[in-house]
Amino acid sequence: MNRPSFVVLIDVQSIKKFVFGTDALNEVRGASALLDWLNQEEMERCLCEHSGMNQAQVETVYANGGSAQFLVHGGDEPTIRTACTSLTKHVRTQTGGEVRMVYGVAPFQGNAEYRRAVDEVYFQLRGQREFASGHFSTALMPAAMECQSASHLPAEHGLDEGGGLEMLSAASHQKRQFGRSALDHDRGQGPWSGWMRHLAAGGSWPKRDYSHQLRCQSITDIGARSEWRNYVGVVYADGNAMGQVVQAIDSPETSRQFSAIVDGSIRQACFTALSEICRNEIETVRAAVEQDSDVNPLPADILLLGGDDLLVALPADRALDFTMRITDLFEHFTRKRVAELQDPEIQGFFHAQLGQDTGFTISCGVAVVKSTYPFYLARDLAEQLMNNAKRAAPRLDGANPDPARIDFHVVTGANSHALDQVRREDYRVDTRAVRTLRPLNREQLKALRDSVQKLRKVRFPRSKLHELQEAALVESEQQASRRIKDIFGRCRAATRDGSERTALWQAVHNLLPPGASVQFPWFVLEDTQWMCVADIMEAYELFPSR
Repeated sequence: MNRPSFVVLIDVQSIKKFVFGTDALNEVRGASALLDWLNQEEMERCLCEHSGMNQAQVETVYANGGSAQFLVHGGDEPTIRTACTSLTKHVRTQTGGEVRMVYGVAPFQGNAEYRRAVDEVYFQLRGQREFASGHFSTALMPAAMECQSASHLPAEHGLDEGGGLEMLSAASHQKRQFGRSALDHDRGQGPWSGWMRHLAAGGSWPKRDYSHQLRCQSITDIGARSEWRNYVGVVYADGNAMGQVVQAIDSPETSRQFSAIVDGSIRQACFTALSEICRNEIETVRAAVEQDSDVNPLPADILLLGGDDLLVALPADRALDFTMRITDLFEHFTRKRVAELQDPEIQGFFHAQLGQDTGFTISCGVAVVKSTYPFYLARDLAEQLMNNAKRAAPRLDGANPDPARIDFHVVTGANSHALDQVRREDYRVDTRAVRTLRPLNREQLKALRDSVQKLRKVRFPRSKLHELQEAALVESEQQASRRIKDIFGRCRAATRDGSERTALWQAVHNLLPPGASVQFPWFVLEDTQWMCVADIMEAYELFPSR
């Protein structure tokens, strides 16, 4: 009787806590690069080394986005579990004890048993998560100096990077080291190095000695490149309905292709969209290389990328354009990769899940904040917005129920970053007089951009923009209508640049949902009123002037 093979499933826990446990940008970058290295290189190497097997016996199905699946051909279950335990210790050591890893191992013989084995290892992972301790305490006796970057951890290393000695925890020290290596775009780890290699393949590009000049040193440097001065857009993206596809996968090769399609497409879409959004700066860098002169940093940063996840920081006025491009490109690249599959059975599986001419989709959340705003709050808000976009039902789409959705929110003044509360109290989303159309699909976001351009074309007065924003969020719907109509009446009918009144009228009508009627400034659909005035006013600064 043939010996069984084994499915090994690995999941890295607390990734976001590890990557975003500090506001120090270099450490966030380093953590992301470190996890990429562990995921894509170290897991397979450690399994081979500690199980005594070669690479032919340890087959990688996928390894990205903080999870991995391997097929081990040969050996026995106790040996494989011992190797996984050693890998767990290695991951904890490399991350300064801040990242936990769980794993499951199950035998199978042939594809017919693969689904059962995968279900079994998922059950094992669930048990490890639920029965694990929910809180890890750090030993502080004898008394220890706290880390100057992550104060909940004890300092173990001293590091002087030119600004004086800093006392850092093991985790922060390791992140700093990888933050430096992430700048090496020939051999470096992490998403930034991947983008640099993508750009280098397209023409003249700086050698790795100049890589540090291409990356902004802080979020405030990115905000300084925005037309809306000192505002940044933090974009969080995640795949739609991926879990349903994962649960239906019934063979290792289908699982491998699924991971390659999704992970390869999110990276390609991110690099391509960023290259388009930063086209002018990239061309300037290429020209500087040709002339052997200094280069300026690119106004963007990739902080997390892999699997179906993405986190990018951009100047505020480019963030929404970026989301339109990446949602479109991700769907295009996944559709293209499915069409290029050589195995008709696997291709048929994806067509059954997605439809014949459809690719996978992602939804995005965009938090627009001052560049000095605490980064962890901006990231948390972007994630809330992304989840809100994924939850949204296609209420106002008509015949175009695009599952790729974008939600955005601008934090100004004392606005709360607690999205649910703000949307309930200010935008009345639980009433029959809703003050926002968000989340939006791509076509709606394009229409919103057109509405903004109509107002810009006539140089719509900023004083009236602020008045309209305030009027749209007045608690009483009758008072909101009255105030907006009053502002509309005070708009000039004719100026050197055109009619303010016509521009405002067209900007609102441009967002008319299919099937709705207009009772300015409201859209009426069934028994609910919708207003887009606040959406237009908030988006006014969020598109480039050209």
